[in-house]
Amino acid sequence: MKSFFRYHFWVIAWALIIFIQSSFPAIEIPKVEWISMDKVIHMGVFGLLVMLCYISFINLKHQNTFKSSPLLWSAVLTIIYGASDEIHQYFVPNRSSEVLDWMADILGIIIMLLLIKYYLSKKFNFFKISSNVETAV
Repeated sequence: MKSFFRYHFWVIAWALIIFIQSSFPAIEIPKVEWISMDKVIHMGVFGLLVMLCYISFINLKHQNTFKSSPLLWSAVLTIIYGASDEIHQYFVPNRSSEVLDWMADILGIIIMLLLIKYYLSKKFNFFKISSNVETAV
């Protein structure tokens, strides 16, 4: 139970925060711009989500598909979650569903995964795949 709150709870909590925040109607209809603070925020929010997802996957107790390819599955699941968030926002009053927001999500995901792969996993033990795998019988 302690490992759940240390590694897995945070990805669920952050995904829930994203969903709740995107459920509130916007004060005004946002302007569509190529590069704006909105896009930077999208990159940061989904970069954090993919990092939390990766940490959760590498700390799974049993060997499975998610633990054997944590970068790939973290990317796939957060990209799908980003798309579902944009679809969800389509149905919220005064919100818009924008492909450019989803592209900003994907860019943040890619940047974070590159940071994890080429820097963080070499520098910090927290980002290394744990060896606490129990063999399934």
